[in-house]
This record gives sequence, C-alpha cells and structure tokens, in this order.
Amino acid sequence: MDFEETRALLAVIDSGSFKAAAEAVKQPRATLRRRVDALEARAGVALVERSRSGVVPTRAGELLARQGRTMLRENQALIDALRNLDDTPRGEVRVGVAAGLPAQQLTRLFGLFQAKYPALRLHLRVCDDPLAELIDHVDIAIDAGRDKPPGHSQSRTLLRMSERLEASPAYLHRHGVPRSISELEHHLLLGWRGPGAASSRWPSRDGGTFGIEPRLTTNDFNLLRQFAGLGLGIALLPNIDRLATTPADDELIPVLEGVVGRSHELRAVVPAALAELPNITATLSHLERFAASLHPQTITVGAGLQGLHARAEAASM
Repeated sequence: MDFEETRALLAVIDSGSFKAAAEAVKQPRATLRRRVDALEARAGVALVERSRSGVVPTRAGELLARQGRTMLRENQALIDALRNLDDTPRGEVRVGVAAGLPAQQLTRLFGLFQAKYPALRLHLRVCDDPLAELIDHVDIAIDAGRDKPPGHSQSRTLLRMSERLEASPAYLHRHGVPRSISELEHHLLLGWRGPGAASSRWPSRDGGTFGIEPRLTTNDFNLLRQFAGLGLGIALLPNIDRLATTPADDELIPVLEGVVGRSHELRAVVPAALAELPNITATLSHLERFAASLHPQTITVGAGLQGLHARAEAASM
C-alpha cells in the first residue's frame, strides 16, 4: 500500500469528513480525495461511504484502516530504529512486561543486561496487556497470555507455564479440600485477570471452561500468590516452573490438579519489521539465555496434600 494514500484514508475516517480531515492534516481536500480515490481503485472496492452528513468506512475500509495503522506504525518504528543501526547494539529498547512477574528475577535479568550491553538503554513498561502495546509503546512484549501474537510479528518461547489452582494449608485445613469442580461453589475463590482471560470463567483440563464467582480478581499474579499464601482463598495461578518462588509460594498446595487448569507459554514477541535490528536481536538473545539459565524448582506437593487429607480425616473422627 502507498503510505500517503493510507494516511489520507485514516485522516478521513478519523475526522468523519474530507473537510475536517483537510483541516486536521493541513492539506487540500482535493489532495485527500485524489489519494482516497486512488487507494479505492487499487483495492478494487469502496473503502468509504460518502453522504451529506460525512464519511463512514465500509467493512473493507475498516479492515484496511486497521492493517494500515499497523503498517504505518511499523514503518515509523523501523525508521527510528535505523538511526541507531550499528555493529554494536546501542540506543533504546522498550520492553513491556505483564504485572506480577517476580521482581527479583526482573532485577537480575536487567542487571546482567546492563553489564553486557552498556551502550543500550532499556525502558521497562509494566502493563496489563503487553501485546496491545507493541509498536506504539514497546518494541518487545514479554507476554504470558494465550492470544495469538498480532500479524507481522515474531515470537520466541522463553518458558513453558501452566495455570492451576493453589491454596495454603491453613485455608484448606479451615475450609476443607474440594474434590470436584462443583465443590468450589462453597469456597473463597481468587481470580487472575490475565490478557485474554475472563476472571469469571476458569479452565478445565479437558479444554472447556466453567463459571465461578471470584471474591477477588487482579491482573498481578504475584500479588494473587501472596493472597493465597495468606490463606485468603483458592487462587488460579500461573505456575512458571523455572522462576524462583517466594517463601509463601513454598507452602501453596495444588487443588484439583489434573482437573482444573491449562498450559501455555511465556514468550517474547517483536514486530517483524524490527526483528533483525542489532539492539532487538541482542535483547532477545539475552532473554533466551536468561530463561535457559533458570533451573526447575523441585517442589514436593504430594506428601503435603496427603498429610493435609490425613489431618482433615483425623479431625472429623
């Protein structure tokens, strides 16, 4: 697509008329009309509907506008990045991470990065949905969601992760251990509101979902883990096997393991237009090396759960 024609279409759609668009971008109406007409001729379909009240996009126009915005953002990001092109990684890299990633690991990760690449500046952005921030606000999104990465992007898996129910021994001792999904109705439930996740529905291992009424929800799964550790309820938590756990996490016990939960990945996603730039490839390689250096935690939960069942049964006798 032609960049100027695409900019003209977006200006007209955003402004609602050729007159308003001309005033907004300070170009003659005739120029905008000519460019939109040329783009429609190139596409072979109408992109906007014109009337006395203004201009509205057709379905084809809406689709082209969405893709066009992405194309223009990627083009500008590439131009900005090329100004820092060099054999030595330098300049700024913007990294977006989801709320709740362990602070101690992020501190170690970026401390090592600073030592290895002193000419690179990192901007770390904590956000609800890192994928949604790509291009506009971040160059690399560290994403724990299940949504498919956006088009024209590349993805690298950093860690395998799963979501499962966990609770503290103290909570399970007070409220009992649920033995089926239906018994969860009688418990205090804590939900993780991750990207693309509905906090009012939890996943089952057979691929389905079931409805719940959580007492508390948050997008910060590290905070949610602390709540569970304090005995405030049963939490649906992402379990990143190779990330160091907090002291409270050592005491959490899986609940309905093999019945409730799902698996996915922690990944680094980058726009394809930036993927070959030295500062981006250096950052991605560092992320992969760091993830590979983490060792699996050996957590014995079976014995703890069996002991809890034994104590519960003894108390009921």
